Amino acid sequence: METPTQIRPRLAPTASAPTSNGAPSEPKKKLVGPRAFKLLWDGHSVTGIVIGLGLFVIFYAGAFALYRGELHAWADPAMRIAEEQVTLDEAVAPLFEARPPARGTDLFANFQVRERSYYYVRYQTPVGDTTETVEASISPATGEVIAEGARGWRSELSEILYRLHFFGQGGFWGELAAGFIAVFFLFAVVSGILIHLRKLPKDWHTFRPRSKLRTSLADAHNVLGLIGLPFAAMYAISGAFLALLIILLAPTVIVVFGGDQEAALELSAGVEVPPHELTGEPAEMLSFAEYAEALPSAWDDVDVTVMNIHGWGDEAAIVQVYGDAQKSLTAGPQAILQASTGEVLVSNDPAIGNALGGTTAALVNLHYARFGPGTPFAKILYFLLALATSAVILTGNILWVLVRRPKDPRATPRLHRFLGRLTVGVGCGLVAAVPVLFLVSAALPMDTEGLKTWENVALFVPWVVLVAAAFVGPSAVWAARWQLGLAGVLSLLVPIANGVVTGDWPWVAATSGLPRIVTIDIGFLLMGGVLLWVAGRLRATEAPASFTVTSRAPVAPAVS
Repeated sequence: METPTQIRPRLAPTASAPTSNGAPSEPKKKLVGPRAFKLLWDGHSVTGIVIGLGLFVIFYAGAFALYRGELHAWADPAMRIAEEQVTLDEAVAPLFEARPPARGTDLFANFQVRERSYYYVRYQTPVGDTTETVEASISPATGEVIAEGARGWRSELSEILYRLHFFGQGGFWGELAAGFIAVFFLFAVVSGILIHLRKLPKDWHTFRPRSKLRTSLADAHNVLGLIGLPFAAMYAISGAFLALLIILLAPTVIVVFGGDQEAALELSAGVEVPPHELTGEPAEMLSFAEYAEALPSAWDDVDVTVMNIHGWGDEAAIVQVYGDAQKSLTAGPQAILQASTGEVLVSNDPAIGNALGGTTAALVNLHYARFGPGTPFAKILYFLLALATSAVILTGNILWVLVRRPKDPRATPRLHRFLGRLTVGVGCGLVAAVPVLFLVSAALPMDTEGLKTWENVALFVPWVVLVAAAFVGPSAVWAARWQLGLAGVLSLLVPIANGVVTGDWPWVAATSGLPRIVTIDIGFLLMGGVLLWVAGRLRATEAPASFTVTSRAPVAPAVS
Protein backbone atom coordinates (compact mmCIF):
# COMPACT_ATOMS: atom_id res chain seq x y z
CA MET A 1 0.00 0.00 0.00
CA GLU A 2 1.28 3.43 -0.92
CA THR A 3 2.05 5.83 1.88
CA PRO A 4 0.65 9.40 1.66
CA THR A 5 3.99 10.71 0.49
CA GLN A 6 3.99 8.27 -2.42
CA ILE A 7 0.53 9.15 -3.70
CA ARG A 8 0.60 11.17 -6.91
CA PRO A 9 -2.58 12.86 -8.13
CA ARG A 10 -3.72 11.76 -11.55
CA LEU A 11 -4.77 14.86 -13.45
CA ALA A 12 -6.68 14.93 -16.69
CA PRO A 13 -4.80 16.55 -19.58
CA THR A 14 -5.51 20.24 -19.92
CA ALA A 15 -5.05 22.83 -22.64
CA SER A 16 -1.72 24.59 -22.93
CA ALA A 17 -1.30 27.45 -20.49
CA PRO A 18 1.59 29.72 -19.58
CA THR A 19 3.85 28.48 -16.80
CA SER A 20 4.91 30.63 -13.87
CA ASN A 21 7.96 31.93 -15.72
CA GLY A 22 5.99 32.89 -18.83
CA ALA A 23 6.90 29.88 -21.00
CA PRO A 24 3.96 28.00 -22.47
CA SER A 25 3.40 24.46 -21.24
CA GLU A 26 4.78 21.87 -23.62
CA PRO A 27 2.36 20.02 -25.88
CA LYS A 28 2.65 16.25 -26.19
CA LYS A 29 5.00 16.34 -29.16
CA LYS A 30 7.90 18.72 -29.41
CA LEU A 31 10.89 19.10 -31.65
CA VAL A 32 13.02 18.88 -28.50
CA GLY A 33 12.39 17.44 -25.05
CA PRO A 34 10.65 19.38 -22.25
CA ARG A 35 13.90 20.20 -20.45
CA ALA A 36 15.63 21.36 -23.64
CA PHE A 37 12.56 23.37 -24.61
CA LYS A 38 12.52 25.18 -21.25
CA LEU A 39 16.24 25.92 -21.51
CA LEU A 40 15.75 27.29 -25.01
CA TRP A 41 12.82 29.40 -23.87
CA ASP A 42 14.70 30.83 -20.90
CA GLY A 43 17.85 31.36 -22.94
CA HIS A 44 15.91 33.13 -25.70
CA SER A 45 14.15 35.41 -23.19
CA VAL A 46 17.20 36.25 -21.08
CA THR A 47 19.41 36.83 -24.12
CA GLY A 48 16.81 39.14 -25.64
CA ILE A 49 16.47 41.12 -22.42
CA VAL A 50 20.23 41.50 -21.87
CA ILE A 51 21.11 42.58 -25.40
CA GLY A 52 17.72 43.89 -26.53
CA LEU A 53 18.15 47.63 -26.11
CA GLY A 54 21.69 47.66 -27.49
CA LEU A 55 20.52 45.57 -30.43
CA PHE A 56 17.65 47.97 -31.07
CA VAL A 57 20.08 50.90 -31.28
CA ILE A 58 22.29 48.93 -33.70
CA PHE A 59 19.43 48.10 -36.04
CA TYR A 60 17.63 51.44 -35.90
CA ALA A 61 20.79 53.47 -36.47
CA GLY A 62 21.84 50.92 -39.09
CA ALA A 63 18.68 51.60 -41.08
CA PHE A 64 19.83 55.22 -41.51
CA ALA A 65 23.47 54.20 -42.04
CA LEU A 66 22.37 52.48 -45.26
CA TYR A 67 21.73 55.96 -46.67
CA ARG A 68 25.04 57.47 -45.58
CA GLY A 69 25.63 59.28 -48.87
CA GLU A 70 22.04 60.53 -49.08
CA LEU A 71 22.34 61.91 -45.55
CA HIS A 72 25.57 63.73 -46.42
CA ALA A 73 23.78 65.44 -49.32
CA TRP A 74 20.67 66.20 -47.25
CA ALA A 75 22.69 67.78 -44.45
CA ASP A 76 24.95 69.90 -46.69
CA PRO A 77 23.29 71.64 -49.68
CA ALA A 78 26.70 72.06 -51.33
CA MET A 79 26.80 68.29 -51.83
CA ARG A 80 23.51 68.20 -53.72
CA ILE A 81 24.33 67.67 -57.37
CA ALA A 82 22.07 66.64 -60.22
CA GLU A 83 24.93 65.09 -62.20
CA GLU A 84 28.72 64.97 -62.29
CA GLN A 85 30.07 67.92 -64.28
CA VAL A 86 33.73 68.06 -63.21
CA THR A 87 36.20 65.18 -63.35
CA LEU A 88 38.49 64.40 -60.43
CA ASP A 89 41.50 65.72 -62.34
CA GLU A 90 39.73 69.02 -63.03
CA ALA A 91 38.57 69.24 -59.42
CA VAL A 92 42.03 68.82 -57.87
CA ALA A 93 43.93 70.93 -60.40
CA PRO A 94 43.48 74.28 -58.55
CA LEU A 95 44.31 72.59 -55.26
CA PHE A 96 47.51 71.03 -56.63
CA GLU A 97 48.53 74.35 -58.15
CA ALA A 98 48.13 76.25 -54.90
CA ARG A 99 49.47 73.49 -52.62
CA PRO A 100 51.29 70.80 -54.64
CA PRO A 101 51.84 67.33 -53.16
CA ALA A 102 55.25 66.80 -51.55
CA ARG A 103 57.54 64.41 -53.42
CA GLY A 104 57.83 60.95 -51.91
CA THR A 105 54.65 61.24 -49.83
CA ASP A 106 51.34 59.38 -50.21
CA LEU A 107 48.25 60.80 -51.87
CA PHE A 108 44.77 59.39 -51.23
CA ALA A 109 41.89 60.17 -53.62
CA ASN A 110 38.30 59.00 -53.23
CA PHE A 111 35.90 59.12 -56.17
CA GLN A 112 32.22 60.01 -56.05
CA VAL A 113 30.80 56.48 -55.80
CA ARG A 114 27.84 55.05 -53.88
CA GLU A 115 27.57 56.71 -50.46
CA ARG A 116 30.12 59.44 -51.19
CA SER A 117 28.52 62.41 -52.95
CA TYR A 118 31.79 64.34 -53.36
CA TYR A 119 35.44 63.96 -54.30
CA TYR A 120 37.88 63.64 -51.44
CA VAL A 121 41.69 64.02 -51.42
CA ARG A 122 44.30 63.86 -48.70
CA TYR A 123 48.05 64.44 -49.11
CA GLN A 124 51.09 66.25 -47.70
CA THR A 125 52.26 69.58 -49.09
CA PRO A 126 55.69 71.17 -48.40
CA VAL A 127 55.75 74.11 -45.99
CA GLY A 128 59.31 75.33 -45.43
CA ASP A 129 61.40 72.46 -44.12
CA THR A 130 58.39 70.36 -43.17
CA THR A 131 55.01 69.31 -44.56
CA GLU A 132 51.39 69.80 -43.60
CA THR A 133 48.30 67.77 -44.42
CA VAL A 134 45.85 68.94 -47.06
CA GLU A 135 42.44 67.31 -46.69
CA ALA A 136 39.53 68.50 -48.79
CA SER A 137 36.09 67.57 -50.08
CA ILE A 138 35.33 68.92 -53.55
CA SER A 139 31.98 69.32 -55.29
CA PRO A 140 31.74 67.24 -58.50
CA ALA A 141 29.25 69.82 -59.81
CA THR A 142 31.32 73.00 -59.47
CA GLY A 143 34.85 71.85 -58.60
CA GLU A 144 34.78 74.09 -55.53
CA VAL A 145 36.24 72.96 -52.22
CA ILE A 146 33.28 72.22 -49.93
CA ALA A 147 35.16 71.54 -46.73
CA GLU A 148 38.71 71.20 -45.46
CA GLY A 149 40.07 69.51 -42.38
CA ALA A 150 39.51 66.24 -40.60
CA ARG A 151 37.14 63.87 -42.37
CA GLY A 152 36.46 66.42 -45.08
CA TRP A 153 32.80 67.20 -44.40
CA ARG A 154 31.07 70.04 -42.63
CA SER A 155 27.98 68.33 -41.17
CA GLU A 156 28.28 65.39 -38.77
CA LEU A 157 24.67 64.19 -39.19
CA SER A 158 25.40 61.16 -41.35
CA GLU A 159 28.47 60.08 -39.39
CA ILE A 160 26.72 60.29 -36.01
CA LEU A 161 24.13 57.73 -37.06
CA TYR A 162 26.71 55.62 -38.91
CA ARG A 163 28.97 55.36 -35.84
CA LEU A 164 26.01 54.73 -33.55
CA HIS A 165 25.24 51.65 -35.65
CA PHE A 166 28.33 49.91 -34.21
CA PHE A 167 28.75 52.02 -31.04
CA GLY A 168 31.63 53.83 -32.70
CA GLN A 169 31.30 56.68 -30.20
CA GLY A 170 32.84 54.26 -27.69
CA GLY A 171 35.91 53.59 -29.84
CA PHE A 172 37.42 50.10 -29.88
CA TRP A 173 35.46 48.92 -26.84
CA GLY A 174 32.21 50.11 -28.35
CA GLU A 175 32.83 48.15 -31.54
CA LEU A 176 33.81 45.12 -29.46
CA ALA A 177 30.54 45.35 -27.52
CA ALA A 178 28.58 45.56 -30.78
CA GLY A 179 30.33 42.42 -32.03
CA PHE A 180 29.48 40.38 -28.94
CA ILE A 181 25.89 41.63 -29.05
CA ALA A 182 25.71 40.31 -32.63
CA VAL A 183 26.96 36.91 -31.44
CA PHE A 184 24.26 36.72 -28.74
CA PHE A 185 21.71 37.92 -31.28
CA LEU A 186 22.54 34.91 -33.44
CA PHE A 187 21.75 32.67 -30.48
CA ALA A 188 18.45 34.48 -29.96
CA VAL A 189 17.56 33.94 -33.62
CA VAL A 190 18.39 30.21 -33.55
CA SER A 191 16.61 29.59 -30.24
CA GLY A 192 13.57 31.52 -31.48
CA ILE A 193 13.39 29.30 -34.56
CA LEU A 194 13.54 26.12 -32.47
CA ILE A 195 10.88 27.40 -30.08
CA HIS A 196 8.39 28.43 -32.76
CA LEU A 197 9.27 25.91 -35.48
CA ARG A 198 6.06 23.88 -35.24
CA LYS A 199 3.93 27.05 -35.17
CA LEU A 200 5.58 28.80 -38.10
CA PRO A 201 2.71 28.26 -40.60
CA LYS A 202 0.23 29.70 -38.11
CA ASP A 203 2.44 32.55 -36.88
CA TRP A 204 3.20 33.61 -40.45
CA HIS A 205 -0.32 34.93 -41.11
CA THR A 206 -1.74 35.55 -37.63
CA PHE A 207 -1.86 39.26 -36.86
CA ARG A 208 -4.62 40.83 -34.76
CA PRO A 209 -3.85 44.54 -34.36
CA ARG A 210 -7.33 45.27 -32.95
CA SER A 211 -6.96 42.72 -30.16
CA LYS A 212 -5.71 43.47 -26.65
CA LEU A 213 -2.19 44.83 -26.26
CA ARG A 214 -0.47 41.61 -25.25
CA THR A 215 -2.02 39.67 -28.15
CA SER A 216 -1.25 42.31 -30.79
CA LEU A 217 2.33 42.70 -29.54
CA ALA A 218 2.86 38.92 -29.60
CA ASP A 219 1.49 38.73 -33.14
CA ALA A 220 3.68 41.62 -34.28
CA HIS A 221 6.74 40.02 -32.64
CA ASN A 222 6.13 36.67 -34.37
CA VAL A 223 5.07 37.95 -37.80
CA LEU A 224 7.79 40.60 -38.15
CA GLY A 225 10.34 38.17 -36.74
CA LEU A 226 9.43 35.56 -39.34
CA ILE A 227 9.46 38.06 -42.22
CA GLY A 228 12.88 39.35 -41.24
CA LEU A 229 14.35 35.98 -40.24
CA PRO A 230 16.87 35.57 -43.13
CA PHE A 231 17.80 39.25 -42.82
CA ALA A 232 18.33 38.98 -39.06
CA ALA A 233 20.46 35.84 -39.39
CA MET A 234 22.59 37.44 -42.11
CA TYR A 235 23.11 40.58 -40.03
CA ALA A 236 23.97 38.60 -36.92
CA ILE A 237 26.69 36.69 -38.78
CA SER A 238 28.09 39.55 -40.85
CA GLY A 239 27.87 42.05 -37.99
CA ALA A 240 29.73 39.76 -35.61
CA PHE A 241 32.39 39.08 -38.25
CA LEU A 242 32.99 42.73 -39.10
CA ALA A 243 32.99 43.98 -35.50
CA LEU A 244 35.19 41.17 -34.19
CA LEU A 245 37.46 40.95 -37.24
CA ILE A 246 40.47 42.28 -35.34
CA ILE A 247 40.12 39.61 -32.68
CA LEU A 248 39.46 36.87 -35.25
CA LEU A 249 42.47 37.73 -37.38
CA ALA A 250 44.94 38.55 -34.59
CA PRO A 251 45.99 34.92 -33.89
CA THR A 252 46.39 34.25 -37.63
CA VAL A 253 48.49 37.37 -38.16
CA ILE A 254 50.73 36.50 -35.21
CA VAL A 255 51.12 32.77 -35.81
CA VAL A 256 50.98 32.45 -39.61
CA PHE A 257 52.38 35.81 -40.75
CA GLY A 258 54.69 36.53 -37.82
CA GLY A 259 52.82 39.75 -37.02
CA ASP A 260 53.05 41.11 -40.59
CA GLN A 261 49.64 42.75 -41.11
CA GLU A 262 50.41 43.81 -44.69
CA ALA A 263 51.08 40.22 -45.73
CA ALA A 264 47.75 39.13 -44.24
CA LEU A 265 45.90 41.91 -46.09
CA GLU A 266 47.63 40.99 -49.35
CA LEU A 267 46.50 37.38 -48.98
CA SER A 268 42.96 38.52 -48.29
CA ALA A 269 42.90 40.74 -51.37
CA GLY A 270 44.65 38.26 -53.64
CA VAL A 271 47.11 41.01 -54.63
CA GLU A 272 50.75 40.99 -53.57
CA VAL A 273 52.26 44.47 -53.49
CA PRO A 274 55.55 44.45 -55.45
CA PRO A 275 58.70 46.04 -53.96
CA HIS A 276 58.70 49.80 -54.46
CA GLU A 277 61.63 51.34 -52.63
CA LEU A 278 61.76 55.03 -53.53
CA THR A 279 64.77 56.02 -55.62
CA GLY A 280 64.68 59.77 -55.07
CA GLU A 281 64.61 60.29 -58.83
CA PRO A 282 61.80 62.68 -59.86
CA ALA A 283 59.12 61.47 -62.27
CA GLU A 284 55.95 62.93 -63.77
CA MET A 285 52.73 61.43 -62.42
CA LEU A 286 49.90 60.57 -64.80
CA SER A 287 46.35 61.85 -64.39
CA PHE A 288 43.69 59.88 -62.51
CA ALA A 289 41.83 59.35 -65.79
CA GLU A 290 44.95 57.81 -67.38
CA TYR A 291 45.32 55.38 -64.51
CA ALA A 292 41.67 54.35 -64.90
CA GLU A 293 42.10 53.83 -68.65
CA ALA A 294 45.19 51.66 -68.11
CA LEU A 295 43.27 49.08 -66.05
CA PRO A 296 42.71 45.61 -67.60
CA SER A 297 39.57 44.89 -69.65
CA ALA A 298 38.20 42.85 -66.74
CA TRP A 299 37.63 46.21 -65.00
CA ASP A 300 35.23 47.47 -67.69
CA ASP A 301 32.19 46.96 -65.43
CA VAL A 302 33.98 48.08 -62.26
CA ASP A 303 33.58 51.54 -60.73
CA VAL A 304 36.90 52.92 -59.48
CA THR A 305 36.41 54.09 -55.89
CA VAL A 306 39.89 54.85 -54.50
CA MET A 307 43.37 55.58 -55.82
CA ASN A 308 46.23 55.61 -53.34
CA ILE A 309 49.54 56.83 -54.78
CA HIS A 310 52.56 55.75 -52.71
CA GLY A 311 55.64 57.95 -53.21
CA TRP A 312 54.16 60.80 -55.26
CA GLY A 313 56.59 62.24 -57.80
CA ASP A 314 59.15 59.44 -57.40
CA GLU A 315 60.25 57.17 -60.23
CA ALA A 316 59.37 54.07 -58.16
CA ALA A 317 55.94 55.32 -57.06
CA ILE A 318 53.02 52.92 -57.38
CA VAL A 319 49.24 53.39 -57.49
CA GLN A 320 46.88 51.11 -55.57
CA VAL A 321 43.46 51.12 -57.24
CA TYR A 322 40.33 49.85 -55.50
CA GLY A 323 37.07 49.18 -57.30
CA ASP A 324 33.41 48.40 -56.76
CA ALA A 325 32.10 45.47 -58.84
CA GLN A 326 28.33 45.82 -58.45
CA LYS A 327 27.61 42.67 -60.46
CA SER A 328 29.64 40.42 -58.15
CA LEU A 329 28.87 39.74 -54.52
CA THR A 330 32.25 38.25 -53.65
CA ALA A 331 34.57 40.59 -55.53
CA GLY A 332 37.01 43.02 -53.97
CA PRO A 333 38.75 44.44 -57.07
CA GLN A 334 42.30 45.71 -56.56
CA ALA A 335 45.10 46.56 -58.95
CA ILE A 336 48.58 48.05 -58.64
CA LEU A 337 50.06 50.27 -61.37
CA GLN A 338 53.41 51.92 -61.95
CA ALA A 339 52.64 55.56 -61.23
CA SER A 340 55.04 57.03 -63.76
CA THR A 341 54.01 54.85 -66.71
CA GLY A 342 50.56 53.43 -65.91
CA GLU A 343 51.82 49.86 -66.40
CA VAL A 344 49.67 47.30 -64.58
CA LEU A 345 51.97 45.43 -62.21
CA VAL A 346 49.38 43.14 -60.64
CA SER A 347 45.59 42.82 -60.59
CA ASN A 348 43.10 40.33 -59.16
CA ASP A 349 40.03 39.10 -61.02
CA PRO A 350 37.26 41.58 -60.19
CA ALA A 351 34.56 39.00 -60.93
CA ILE A 352 35.91 36.25 -58.67
CA GLY A 353 38.43 37.21 -56.02
CA ASN A 354 39.99 34.53 -53.79
CA ALA A 355 38.42 32.42 -51.04
CA LEU A 356 39.40 34.59 -48.07
CA GLY A 357 38.95 37.93 -49.81
CA GLY A 358 35.74 36.75 -51.45
CA THR A 359 34.25 35.73 -48.12
CA THR A 360 35.13 39.07 -46.55
CA ALA A 361 33.82 40.99 -49.56
CA ALA A 362 30.58 38.99 -49.56
CA LEU A 363 29.91 39.73 -45.90
CA VAL A 364 30.70 43.43 -46.36
CA ASN A 365 28.55 43.72 -49.49
CA LEU A 366 25.67 41.87 -47.85
CA HIS A 367 25.92 43.94 -44.69
CA TYR A 368 25.80 47.29 -46.51
CA ALA A 369 23.52 46.25 -49.42
CA ARG A 370 26.29 46.87 -51.96
CA PHE A 371 25.49 44.32 -54.61
CA GLY A 372 23.70 43.98 -57.91
CA PRO A 373 22.35 46.59 -60.32
CA GLY A 374 19.21 46.89 -58.17
CA THR A 375 21.02 48.40 -55.21
CA PRO A 376 18.40 51.14 -54.58
CA PHE A 377 15.72 48.46 -54.24
CA ALA A 378 18.00 46.41 -51.98
CA LYS A 379 18.58 49.43 -49.73
CA ILE A 380 14.84 50.08 -49.44
CA LEU A 381 14.26 46.42 -48.55
CA TYR A 382 17.11 46.50 -46.01
CA PHE A 383 15.71 49.70 -44.49
CA LEU A 384 12.24 48.20 -44.01
CA LEU A 385 13.63 44.96 -42.61
CA ALA A 386 15.89 46.87 -40.20
CA LEU A 387 12.88 48.79 -38.89
CA ALA A 388 10.90 45.54 -38.64
CA THR A 389 13.72 43.93 -36.65
CA SER A 390 13.82 46.98 -34.37
CA ALA A 391 10.09 46.50 -33.71
CA VAL A 392 10.65 42.79 -33.00
CA ILE A 393 13.25 43.66 -30.37
CA LEU A 394 11.09 46.24 -28.57
CA THR A 395 7.96 44.08 -28.63
CA GLY A 396 10.02 41.20 -27.26
CA ASN A 397 11.10 43.28 -24.26
CA ILE A 398 7.58 44.52 -23.55
CA LEU A 399 6.13 40.99 -23.90
CA TRP A 400 8.65 39.72 -21.36
CA VAL A 401 7.16 42.16 -18.85
CA LEU A 402 3.50 41.60 -19.80
CA VAL A 403 3.72 37.80 -19.67
CA ARG A 404 5.08 37.98 -16.12
CA ARG A 405 2.60 40.61 -14.94
CA PRO A 406 0.30 39.42 -12.12
CA LYS A 407 -3.47 39.61 -12.39
CA ASP A 408 -3.42 43.04 -10.78
CA PRO A 409 -0.84 45.08 -12.74
CA ARG A 410 -0.12 47.25 -9.71
CA ALA A 411 1.63 44.30 -8.06
CA THR A 412 4.13 43.99 -10.90
CA PRO A 413 7.70 43.68 -9.51
CA ARG A 414 9.73 46.86 -9.54
CA LEU A 415 12.41 45.37 -11.80
CA HIS A 416 9.83 44.44 -14.44
CA ARG A 417 8.28 47.89 -14.39
CA PHE A 418 11.73 49.44 -14.62
CA LEU A 419 12.52 47.33 -17.69
CA GLY A 420 9.27 48.38 -19.35
CA ARG A 421 9.96 52.06 -18.78
CA LEU A 422 13.60 51.75 -19.87
CA THR A 423 12.55 49.97 -23.08
CA VAL A 424 10.15 52.79 -23.92
CA GLY A 425 12.71 55.48 -23.13
CA VAL A 426 15.59 53.98 -25.09
CA GLY A 427 13.49 52.75 -28.02
CA CYS A 428 10.81 55.38 -28.51
CA GLY A 429 13.19 58.07 -27.25
CA LEU A 430 15.71 57.34 -30.01
CA VAL A 431 12.93 57.31 -32.62
CA ALA A 432 11.96 60.83 -31.48
CA ALA A 433 15.53 62.12 -31.06
CA VAL A 434 16.60 61.27 -34.62
CA PRO A 435 14.27 63.80 -36.31
CA VAL A 436 15.43 66.38 -33.74
CA LEU A 437 18.95 65.87 -35.09
CA PHE A 438 17.71 66.47 -38.65
CA LEU A 439 15.76 69.59 -37.67
CA VAL A 440 18.73 71.12 -35.85
CA SER A 441 21.07 70.26 -38.72
CA ALA A 442 18.70 71.93 -41.19
CA ALA A 443 18.27 75.04 -39.03
CA LEU A 444 21.97 75.70 -38.33
CA PRO A 445 24.04 77.27 -41.16
CA MET A 446 27.00 75.28 -42.42
CA ASP A 447 29.43 77.92 -41.16
CA THR A 448 28.13 77.70 -37.58
CA GLU A 449 31.03 77.44 -35.16
CA GLY A 450 31.06 74.02 -33.52
CA LEU A 451 28.37 72.67 -35.87
CA LYS A 452 29.43 69.05 -35.38
CA THR A 453 29.27 69.43 -31.60
CA TRP A 454 25.79 70.94 -31.77
CA GLU A 455 24.60 68.08 -33.97
CA ASN A 456 25.86 65.53 -31.43
CA VAL A 457 24.08 67.46 -28.68
CA ALA A 458 20.90 67.54 -30.79
CA LEU A 459 20.71 63.74 -30.80
CA PHE A 460 22.00 62.61 -27.43
CA VAL A 461 20.57 65.29 -25.10
CA PRO A 462 16.92 64.86 -26.26
CA TRP A 463 17.42 61.10 -26.13
CA VAL A 464 18.57 61.21 -22.51
CA VAL A 465 15.69 63.56 -21.62
CA LEU A 466 13.15 61.21 -23.22
CA VAL A 467 14.61 58.21 -21.38
CA ALA A 468 14.08 60.07 -18.09
CA ALA A 469 10.61 61.21 -19.17
CA ALA A 470 9.57 57.59 -19.77
CA PHE A 471 9.64 57.06 -15.99
CA VAL A 472 7.04 59.79 -15.46
CA GLY A 473 3.32 59.22 -15.91
CA PRO A 474 0.77 56.51 -15.20
CA SER A 475 2.29 53.72 -17.29
CA ALA A 476 5.00 52.66 -19.71
CA VAL A 477 2.49 52.31 -22.54
CA TRP A 478 1.22 55.83 -21.88
CA ALA A 479 4.82 57.07 -22.19
CA ALA A 480 5.29 55.07 -25.40
CA ARG A 481 2.10 56.57 -26.82
CA TRP A 482 3.10 60.20 -26.41
CA GLN A 483 6.75 59.64 -27.37
CA LEU A 484 5.78 57.87 -30.60
CA GLY A 485 3.27 60.62 -31.29
CA LEU A 486 5.99 63.21 -30.75
CA ALA A 487 8.34 61.24 -33.04
CA GLY A 488 5.64 61.17 -35.73
CA VAL A 489 5.07 64.93 -35.60
CA LEU A 490 8.82 65.68 -35.63
CA SER A 491 9.34 63.30 -38.57
CA LEU A 492 6.68 65.14 -40.59
CA LEU A 493 8.49 68.41 -39.89
CA VAL A 494 11.81 67.20 -41.38
CA PRO A 495 10.91 67.62 -45.09
CA ILE A 496 9.17 70.90 -44.24
CA ALA A 497 12.34 72.22 -42.60
CA ASN A 498 14.40 71.15 -45.61
CA GLY A 499 12.02 72.90 -48.00
CA VAL A 500 11.92 76.12 -45.99
CA VAL A 501 15.70 76.34 -45.54
CA THR A 502 16.93 75.17 -48.97
CA GLY A 503 13.89 75.43 -51.22
CA ASP A 504 14.35 71.77 -52.24
CA TRP A 505 10.79 70.64 -51.54
CA PRO A 506 10.20 67.00 -52.57
CA TRP A 507 8.54 68.01 -55.86
CA VAL A 508 11.32 70.52 -56.60
CA ALA A 509 14.06 68.00 -55.81
CA ALA A 510 12.34 65.39 -58.00
CA THR A 511 12.23 67.69 -61.03
CA SER A 512 15.79 68.94 -60.37
CA GLY A 513 17.34 65.47 -60.51
CA LEU A 514 18.01 65.12 -56.77
CA PRO A 515 16.73 61.62 -55.94
CA ARG A 516 18.79 61.44 -52.74
CA ILE A 517 16.92 64.37 -51.23
CA VAL A 518 13.56 63.00 -52.35
CA THR A 519 14.41 59.64 -50.73
CA ILE A 520 15.11 61.18 -47.32
CA ASP A 521 12.10 63.54 -47.31
CA ILE A 522 9.57 60.98 -48.52
CA GLY A 523 10.99 58.47 -46.07
CA PHE A 524 10.36 60.82 -43.15
CA LEU A 525 6.84 61.59 -44.36
CA LEU A 526 6.01 57.88 -44.45
CA MET A 527 7.67 57.24 -41.09
CA GLY A 528 5.78 60.12 -39.52
CA GLY A 529 2.45 58.76 -40.72
CA VAL A 530 3.22 55.23 -39.49
CA LEU A 531 4.40 56.47 -36.07
CA LEU A 532 1.25 58.53 -35.57
CA TRP A 533 -0.87 55.50 -36.52
CA VAL A 534 0.98 53.25 -34.05
CA ALA A 535 0.64 55.88 -31.31
CA GLY A 536 -3.10 56.04 -31.96
CA ARG A 537 -3.43 52.25 -31.72
CA LEU A 538 -1.84 51.97 -28.29
CA ARG A 539 -4.19 51.62 -25.36
CA ALA A 540 -3.04 53.17 -22.10
CA THR A 541 -5.51 50.97 -20.17
CA GLU A 542 -3.33 47.95 -21.02
CA ALA A 543 -0.30 49.44 -19.29
CA PRO A 544 1.37 48.25 -16.08
CA ALA A 545 0.39 50.30 -13.06
CA SER A 546 2.12 53.38 -11.76
CA PHE A 547 5.77 53.08 -10.87
CA THR A 548 5.01 54.22 -7.33
CA VAL A 549 3.22 51.00 -6.33
CA THR A 550 5.67 48.58 -4.71
CA SER A 551 3.48 46.16 -2.76
CA ARG A 552 3.30 42.58 -3.99
CA ALA A 553 0.23 41.89 -1.82
CA PRO A 554 -3.20 41.36 -3.47
CA VAL A 555 -5.05 44.62 -3.98
CA ALA A 556 -8.43 45.51 -5.29
CA PRO A 557 -8.65 45.76 -9.08
CA ALA A 558 -8.36 49.23 -10.49
CA VAL A 559 -11.36 50.72 -12.23
CA SER A 560 -10.76 51.22 -15.95
